[in-house]
Amino acid sequence: MGKTCNVSVEELAAFMNVGWPGEDWYLADHAEYLWETTFTTGEGRELYRARQPGQVINLYEYDGWLRWQGYGPDPTGGGGHQLSELFLKWRRQSHTRVVVACVPREKYEELTTLLEDAGCELMAK
Repeated sequence: MGKTCNVSVEELAAFMNVGWPGEDWYLADHAEYLWETTFTTGEGRELYRARQPGQVINLYEYDGWLRWQGYGPDPTGGGGHQLSELFLKWRRQSHTRVVVACVPREKYEELTTLLEDAGCELMAK
């Protein structure tokens, strides 16, 4: 049985949009069909957006390697970075958390108002 690390698609998209190490890196050796069916192109500076908000996925099924394509020598000496390791490091250092919850219909408006008043960004409504 393989490793499991359940994450929301919004959290992985957030990492891809703001936690990516820079334009000199690209994702290789990954399950491209999973990425294409799970994410779509976002708007503006948002490169990735979840096709089905609220979906929970196994991070390791989306794993791959970040490879250097910039000028100068590869800072990893050719080894690259494993996506899951960078994601988990980014998550540990992040000042925010992504929460996915099933809410009773009658409590939905109350909860979304409470979250917005607390300064939360609602990724899906």
